[in-house]
Amino acid sequence: MTAPLLRVSGLAVRYRSRSGDVDALHSAGIEIAPGQTVAVVGESGSGKSTLAHAVLGLLPDAARIVAGRIDFDGMDLTRLHERAFTTLRGREIALVPQDPGTGLNPVQRIGDQVAEVLRLHDLAGARDAAVRTVGLLEEAGVPEPALRARQYPHELSGGLRQRALIAMALAGRPRLVVADEPTSALDVTVQQHVLDRLETLTRASGTAVLLITHDLAVAADRADHIVVLSGGRVVEAHDRGEVLCAPARRTVPRRPPARSDGDVHVRAEALVKEYPLPRGYEGDQVLRAVDDVTFELRRGETFGLVGESGSGKSTIARILLGLTPPTSGRVLVDGRDVAALSSRDRRQLRRTVQVVHQNPYASLNPRMDVARIVQEPLASFGIGTRAERRARAAELLDLVRLPAVLARRRPHELSGGQRQRVAIARALALRPLLLVCDEPVSALDASVQTQLVDLLVDLQAQLDVTYLFITHDLALVRDLAHRVGVLERGRLVEQGPVDRLFADPGHAYTRRLLAAVPGSRTPSAPTLPT
Repeated sequence: MTAPLLRVSGLAVRYRSRSGDVDALHSAGIEIAPGQTVAVVGESGSGKSTLAHAVLGLLPDAARIVAGRIDFDGMDLTRLHERAFTTLRGREIALVPQDPGTGLNPVQRIGDQVAEVLRLHDLAGARDAAVRTVGLLEEAGVPEPALRARQYPHELSGGLRQRALIAMALAGRPRLVVADEPTSALDVTVQQHVLDRLETLTRASGTAVLLITHDLAVAADRADHIVVLSGGRVVEAHDRGEVLCAPARRTVPRRPPARSDGDVHVRAEALVKEYPLPRGYEGDQVLRAVDDVTFELRRGETFGLVGESGSGKSTIARILLGLTPPTSGRVLVDGRDVAALSSRDRRQLRRTVQVVHQNPYASLNPRMDVARIVQEPLASFGIGTRAERRARAAELLDLVRLPAVLARRRPHELSGGQRQRVAIARALALRPLLLVCDEPVSALDASVQTQLVDLLVDLQAQLDVTYLFITHDLALVRDLAHRVGVLERGRLVEQGPVDRLFADPGHAYTRRLLAAVPGSRTPSAPTLPT
């Protein structure tokens, strides 16, 4: 039997907080052999990322290892000083982080960031690094790698940014890659492509992979061995093909019936959005991100917008919110052209149209505590007294199922799921008529997704609120939306009632999206939430 490359045994990690110590891991243990992929699965707050950060030596100052060992090729990483870890990270152990938005430097070109890994570990000189960078991006599945190397992170889609992070992680040819939720925020087809590329590259080099995920279907498809964490403890461990013991089934939310008299609340007419491409790009000098898109949002309904990364979903959301002007076309809200509104009227429009962003870590002010974040929209519009705003914030936190003790914490003290619930509470503070939800639950585990989607369903029934729900999760669209539109490369190729579209998709692209849903690679995959 091959000796493990990584062995975690009896690991216990404790966090200090203002409300007292919190034990995040209790005697956790895993083993990974060279060339093996081990998935660690669990809900938000189960200790998955704590385990990953402990292996990488990236635990925050508030955390400390109180027991156990982390042996990498016979070396106990718990006794390693930071200087030694700096040499090890990138060369022997590499990280593919969850969020490419924070994993990449926004003011450096993609190529420079990949080349930096080579230079830091003396794997290439300045001139050779530039050439090897293009090759690494190409290996990671980045199209037109020479062009992408000259671009900045904000000029790439989420899928391309994640591929760039894979190129960075594999640049030093590490023996272990820690992939911490590497595709949780990506649509199913891009998720499939990114995981395929990571699997191909690591299998070819014999690299071991520690895959952190909340998605049992992804774990079943990709891992040789699955470890389930709950409350910081290992509760199950199985080899690929074995059936996990009755994981909790997801309660399918029952969307409220669409109003038969629902008038048109928002109408997008022939929207076009073009962006100039950087110099040196061969072919057209303009990227048409949105191409002649028309659809309606009826009051009290949910319109789902689905498509691959880079299909134009978020660009359409920004146009509807008035954050990005269309190149041509218009947006009508209750029959009024948003572009023709005065600044005063546009400000009032923002009171009735709110947004829940994909990444709560980037959209929440890190200097504010939770209570102040939720009260911020109320204060901005001068609504209520301080006491009334505090009471409303407490009501909203309870509504999104956050305990009152979290009100005084800051975003960095919360899990990803908790941060997104704070973002939803803030968006609901003004009781909006339209909520634009841009991938609001993409990075959350199934049980937290269910809680938040159930909440959105309840609020729609109570408040008659309209949702534009942007997501790559087709199951969520089926459960939540009344109508759905499918975007491919900026064009709306199909739209209609959700039940009809899922039962009989008319476009080949829609059929391809449905076929890419995770969980189909392994015939004897574990029982999955539905």
